[in-house]
Amino acid sequence: MQPLNLPQLVLSTFNEARNGLSFQQISFLTFQAVVQVFIICLAGYWAASSKLLTNEGTKVISKLNVDLFTPALIFSKLASSLSLKKLLEVILIPLLYAITTLISYLSSLLVSKWLELTEPESNFVTAMSVFGNSNSLPVSLTLALAYSLPDLEWDDIEDDNPDKIASRGLIYLLIFQQLGQMLRWSWGYNKLLQRQPDHVIFYDTHRDVEDVEDSNLVTDEDYLESGDINSHDDVVLSNEDGLLIANNEDKLDLEPLYKRIAQKVYGWMNPPLWSMLLAIIVASIPKLKGEFYEYNGFIQHTLSSSIQQLGLVSIPLILVVLGANLAPSSDIPPACPHYKRMIIGSLLGRMVLPSFILLPIIVLCVKFIGLSIMQDPIFLITSFLLITSPPAIQLSQICQLNELYQKEMAGVLFYGYAVLTLPVTIIVVVTSIEAMKWAQQT
Repeated sequence: MQPLNLPQLVLSTFNEARNGLSFQQISFLTFQAVVQVFIICLAGYWAASSKLLTNEGTKVISKLNVDLFTPALIFSKLASSLSLKKLLEVILIPLLYAITTLISYLSSLLVSKWLELTEPESNFVTAMSVFGNSNSLPVSLTLALAYSLPDLEWDDIEDDNPDKIASRGLIYLLIFQQLGQMLRWSWGYNKLLQRQPDHVIFYDTHRDVEDVEDSNLVTDEDYLESGDINSHDDVVLSNEDGLLIANNEDKLDLEPLYKRIAQKVYGWMNPPLWSMLLAIIVASIPKLKGEFYEYNGFIQHTLSSSIQQLGLVSIPLILVVLGANLAPSSDIPPACPHYKRMIIGSLLGRMVLPSFILLPIIVLCVKFIGLSIMQDPIFLITSFLLITSPPAIQLSQICQLNELYQKEMAGVLFYGYAVLTLPVTIIVVVTSIEAMKWAQQT
């Protein structure tokens, strides 16, 4: 066994070849995949800039995509190549998610302290750091790379091909995505990006604490007197809501335990998860899987083909919405005093600092831990893409709902996607391929 030398591993990324492919060739293949994604995003950017696609329109498209086209894509990719053995192997994904979330969280705290941000600003940086994009960009890049890069076949899979490689990448991404979704709309929505009064966001950094407290009182009173908030109505509504919640909880307590569990599971499920469940059922029953994908009969030529056609719409729509979200908007509040610091901190905490810690850890695990899933090249690529992906687009939706740091969110999205994605993706893909080569050496 050769001695471990991580600097040498990084240098080899730039001067070694893998099976006849040089660094320049791999970089160019990755560059083509990223440019393909960017061109479709550019169409969405143009549509939003020319007012052809409004904010309401993007919301409708996003909902249609999540509820119809993405489930079709998941089903068509997973049901055709899934097996129970593969499902047992992906138990590593939740552990990877927990570790990456913890490292990203610690990175955000370090960056926020260094940049001397306030608590709400630090929470914003934490949200940007912890919640990376596990949907639009990684999915698009994974599918593009699965069909363009050579030597991604896994030895454990018979007759491995780009379709199977892409489906495995989708499985890894989907599990990661659902874990992030739960945390994003709980901790992210209710704590990190919760609604804040204007005086907390647009403050004067040179005033004393007492002056700030006095201005807070004046601002709150003015805010109430302005008629923007009807305190009496709010109290009445809150009391009514409280009674309704209490009554509902009493009813739930009277229901059998299995019904309460079923209701919670049903409430947690969403269309992509239902699609994944149906794909598992189809893949687990050989005769049913044969009717869908092997026997070349009526079901395969009608139902399966229709689902596959619906799934093909998903990725372009995701990228169009992504591009639309990057377009500048005139109806958002101005930036706060620490605008630049927050953008720098968000990108450092999301795409830079965690990478220096997590990427070497994953490479070492591939080398020294004998789990078969770690020998899958697409697993390594998707892991690297997830760790270095820009902040999640969905965070912009949370900022819009809570009317918080929308200008800062737009800046983070622009620099994260339009500036950093291309060079970071090229470095990540080439490094992951070279890391796999090094790990396979004995």
